Amino acid sequence: MDTQQEPLATPTEQQSDRKEKKEKKGPGRKQLTIDRTILSQERTLLAATRTATTLMTFGFALFKFLEVQALQQDHSPMLDFISPRSIGMVMLLTGLVGLLLAIIRHYRTITLLKHYAEQKYFTLALLQAYVILVLILLLIYGALIK
Repeated sequence: MDTQQEPLATPTEQQSDRKEKKEKKGPGRKQLTIDRTILSQERTLLAATRTATTLMTFGFALFKFLEVQALQQDHSPMLDFISPRSIGMVMLLTGLVGLLLAIIRHYRTITLLKHYAEQKYFTLALLQAYVILVLILLLIYGALIK
């Protein structure tokens, strides 16, 4: 019988074979970690945007409800120094500040991650947050002028 065995690979040959296999698989572990972190930051910004928008919507609805109640009863249902408009403005400003802080936090984190990333990232969530922020500012401006 002719049984010849191939010689065993040396440890350095085994390491180079592993490196070649890793390179063929696709993006590295580091890049996938960065991608996961950026996606989690986008989810966080979207949640903050949703919360701020909900808070502002609730403030507007509460303002309208209290305004109707005040017109029907000829006086404010709350204390004399709290008007429906002030309640609505406080809720609107609370949502605005929350959204602004979330945008700043997201921007800082993405800026830090850009140092490690191999590619540029555009986050649609940040664009959406900017649009909502501008709309809120216009709404507040309109409410203050009135």
